[in-house]
Parts: sequence; structure tokens; C-alpha cells
Amino acid sequence: MNIKDVNRVSKLMLALTLAGAFLLAPMAVSAADWRTISAEINAGTALVTENGFGHGLRYGGGILWRASGKFGVEVLFEKYDVPVNEGAEGLVPGEMRTNALLFNSQLYFTSRGRLLPYAIIGVGFYFIGYAPDAPIERQLDFVDRMALQLGGGLDVRLSSRLAVTGKVRYNMVKTWVEPGPRTDRIRVTDPTQQNILHLYALAATLGLKLSF
Repeated sequence: MNIKDVNRVSKLMLALTLAGAFLLAPMAVSAADWRTISAEINAGTALVTENGFGHGLRYGGGILWRASGKFGVEVLFEKYDVPVNEGAEGLVPGEMRTNALLFNSQLYFTSRGRLLPYAIIGVGFYFIGYAPDAPIERQLDFVDRMALQLGGGLDVRLSSRLAVTGKVRYNMVKTWVEPGPRTDRIRVTDPTQQNILHLYALAATLGLKLSF
């Protein structure tokens, strides 16, 4: 296992540890306040607003714990690939490939009725790859980073167990491109000496949510 693989495993372990703390926090609420557990699948589009980047298909799925009538916690996985144009951050044409593990709070504006709007705030752990369209002399890659999630959504209940859900969400990743493979730990590198990228991605999705 090389250094990059070790770093990815370390980040995944950190993500799972933080997720555990994040998900156990609502258990301070009495057990009677726990309403439902839901599974969700969704698909849509992701648009990266940084110059030289495009948009692509985005899909994902996960689990939502509805802690009370006004609060829920979701753990989602998402994947999207977007094109990279010639010259963007010194890169040749290619594709940015993104996998993310998201931990979001959902704050519902109402707990009754068929229409349930909510706000989204949380964090995501982004594992970002770069695949050039043609072979290049040296390997280049994006640095995996954590991102802030902000947005909103709407559940349209079709029945007590099934709902159509739509979301619009910004994720904000601060990263940079560096030669690979990485041999030092991420904290050894001084990000202020890098060409920092703020990869603001707008994701719009539509999906189904099944409650148990």
C-alpha cells in the first residue's frame, strides 16, 4: 500500500469517526422523538463554477435519520465527473472525477403535510481525481479535501412511506493541483504556497426516499 492509499484510508477512518459523533449527537433527544429512517437514491447534474471546468452527471444515495419533526441527519455518498478544459490551472484537457462522503443536517420548516421544505448544512469529504484525455509526462492530481455543504430541498410525500425529493446544494472545496504521487503528509505542505482552487459546485438532484 503506497502513501496515497494510506492517506485515503486515514481520511476515511476520520470521516467515519466524525460521522459517529455527528450522528450520536441527536440521541440527546428522547427516544420517543425519533420518527423515521429513510433510504434515498438520487441523480442530477453538478456544475463546477471555476473557470475551465464544466458540468456532468451526478448520482448518489444514502440514509436519513429523522430525529424529530424539524431535524434530520443524512449520510450520503455522491459521485460526479466534470470535464477540464485546456489551460485550466495549467492542466491539459481531461476529466475531474469526484467521490464524496457527506454528513448533512436537514432543518425542516414544517413537520406536517405533503410538502416538506428543508434547509441543508453539513460537511463532505471529497476524494478528487484527474484523468487527462492523453498521456502526460508527469502525474498530476487534486488534493483530497473537506468541503462545506449549503443548500435546500423539498420532499413531496406520495404516501406515508414514499416521497419524491429534490435538492439544490452548493459544496465548497478548497484544494490545489500538485505532482503525484504524494509522498508527504498533507500537513507537511504549506497550502499558501500553492495555487488554491475554490471549486464551488452546484448540484441539483431529484430522487426517491423510502421510509421505514
